[in-house]
Amino acid sequence: MKIKGIKAAIVYSTLVLGLTLFANVTKIYLLIGLVQLSPMLVLGLMLLFFSERKATIRSTGIGKLGNWKWYILAGVSGLPILISFLVAWGIGYIALPTAAFLNTGAAHFTVFEYVGYMTKAFWSPAMLISMAIFAFGEEIGWRGYLQPKLTETYGSKRAILGTSIVWALFHYPFYLNGYNEDGNFIVTILLFTIMIFPLSVFIGWIRFASGSIWPAVLSHTMINLTRSWLEQLFTTKAEGWTYIAGESGMVTIILWGFVAWFIWRSLSRTTTCTPM
Repeated sequence: MKIKGIKAAIVYSTLVLGLTLFANVTKIYLLIGLVQLSPMLVLGLMLLFFSERKATIRSTGIGKLGNWKWYILAGVSGLPILISFLVAWGIGYIALPTAAFLNTGAAHFTVFEYVGYMTKAFWSPAMLISMAIFAFGEEIGWRGYLQPKLTETYGSKRAILGTSIVWALFHYPFYLNGYNEDGNFIVTILLFTIMIFPLSVFIGWIRFASGSIWPAVLSHTMINLTRSWLEQLFTTKAEGWTYIAGESGMVTIILWGFVAWFIWRSLSRTTTCTPM
């Protein structure tokens, strides 16, 4: 049975969200880790049973690279998170380990050496590849499959909004298993939801404008890697630090909101952007 447009989007979203919720309820951490790839896995099912394979694969943008300038934009996607950590550091909500602390034990790092060591470890080829695999596992579903399907019916703006809603819902079950352990549960989910919308505008726009899924994958990779690196780099954190810094802190939200506002004004209501 072949389904298209909004029907395909509904079936796809239902399967991804249902599978993700089930995995998180089981509390089996191997399954929870693997289900982060459910957008890609369910896409495989859609290709087998519900979609025109060649046309669907072509529409994901997996076979196009896109212009180099989109990779530059994607490559700096971690900047809002970096700025948010610097702000939180500046006002005393987070801190690097002290020189006295680092001088204990066998390593005897200076603060500068510690920063260099952590940076080298997190930005290693192995970490980049690992993060890229999981970023691809999501983006091939969100911006590769779901966003184009929604665009067939609703145009680019509503497609981006629809994708952002499903993307947010996808993450909620992970909060049952400590996705964000700092701060009030409701507040952190609210901030995450607010952040998802402007971020979706940015990544969705890159996907539309480039005609390729790969800049979106790079953007997602850089965001996840920057967040993981800085969360581990700053070892001292005051309660509620995630309200200010990190993936969905207020500083990050403001910065993404500013970027999204400019992009949103340029998007067509009914059509996709022209690939460049």
